Amino acid sequence: MWPFNRKQTLIQAPTPKIADQIKSISFPQSQPQWRLHAASRSDWDVDTAIQEGFKASTIVYACVEKRAKLLASVPWCASIKRPDGTIEKQPNSALQRLIDKPNPDVSWYELIYNASQSLDLAGHSFISKIRAGLNDEPRELWYLPAKHMKIKAGSLRLVDWYEYNAGTKNTIDADDMVMLKMPNPESAIFGMPVLQAAGRATDVDREAGIWQKVSLQNRGASDINIKLSPDATQEQVNQARDAYEKQQSGPANARKALITNADIQQLGQTAVELDFVASRRSVWTEICAAFGTSLANLGMTEDVNLANADAMNKALWENTIIPQLELLQRQFTHQLAKDFGDEWVLVPDLSNVKALQQAFGAKLEEAVKLWSMGVPFDTINQKLELGFDPIDGGMTGYISSGNIPTSFDFNEPTDPETEV
Repeated sequence: MWPFNRKQTLIQAPTPKIADQIKSISFPQSQPQWRLHAASRSDWDVDTAIQEGFKASTIVYACVEKRAKLLASVPWCASIKRPDGTIEKQPNSALQRLIDKPNPDVSWYELIYNASQSLDLAGHSFISKIRAGLNDEPRELWYLPAKHMKIKAGSLRLVDWYEYNAGTKNTIDADDMVMLKMPNPESAIFGMPVLQAAGRATDVDREAGIWQKVSLQNRGASDINIKLSPDATQEQVNQARDAYEKQQSGPANARKALITNADIQQLGQTAVELDFVASRRSVWTEICAAFGTSLANLGMTEDVNLANADAMNKALWENTIIPQLELLQRQFTHQLAKDFGDEWVLVPDLSNVKALQQAFGAKLEEAVKLWSMGVPFDTINQKLELGFDPIDGGMTGYISSGNIPTSFDFNEPTDPETEV
């Protein structure tokens, strides 16, 4: 009777290769599958970041705007990557026309500007692709504010679809969206806002600004202590206080003479206040560090000469802006350019960036050295990223005919068969 007389069936253990396949899963497959709806991130509120960070802290605003303006100032080129690795610009292509005019109302400059702001404040940026034509290729690009976006995580891909709700709910397929995002060690779906790393310092800076504003409103003149007669009643104390606030408080009354028959004691600035003033600059430096900038880049110091300023601007490009452009380039190429074919890439053009002109001159000097060694022009152009278009014969190297070995024997007879 079952189960006592049940026959046992031996199951052969999987081979190592099959066992490895069982252990290997993709990230989407590792996520909980009970989530049926799109969700927004729970550890960061974009609207709060805008209201209490971007709009409330001068340094945060300056850092976000500096990065956005520099990133947006770089033009982009639709290009094809050949099998040999060379990049050829395609100025008359449909992809180039798309980035030259993303939609009837917004330029590519504005699109990148908004995207950079969103990356800094939200950690990700969303650009909707409007498709049309026989090939169903993107014909328009529209920036969508991140605070209205929710994401439906997928089981085969990171994202199945997006839900955008700014009063009217819209569902957007993952293939019809470009999602730019900052790498996040805690999430493969939601990007990490740059501001999040500077969140505590931003709170301190915002509250310090409020403190100084209220301090200015409460005392336009230097701090003083008004001593009344010991026989003064509480009503007289209140009247003296109200009279002082009416006469002295507010910036319009700063340094106005105070006339009274009471004893007045001048109070100096305390050590705590002096430390507070110095600490604000330290907080600004901390915020700038999170955004990859410096106070000098924001014009917040007078102790920088022209040479140092040029060096700092160059460092800003090389250490912050160019790496950010590299991240955007790979994401745009993967999510947008590939819609036009696997060989298509989007490449930012840095040839006209003034801060990098000196570095470009150094590259040219290195290119001359490589050319004299016989390295082909197109190879030099690609390795040093000079930005030139490929030329005819560019894969041929040349060595000067004037280079003669030191061991050459001028008295050795020439071979008649090799003479020209």
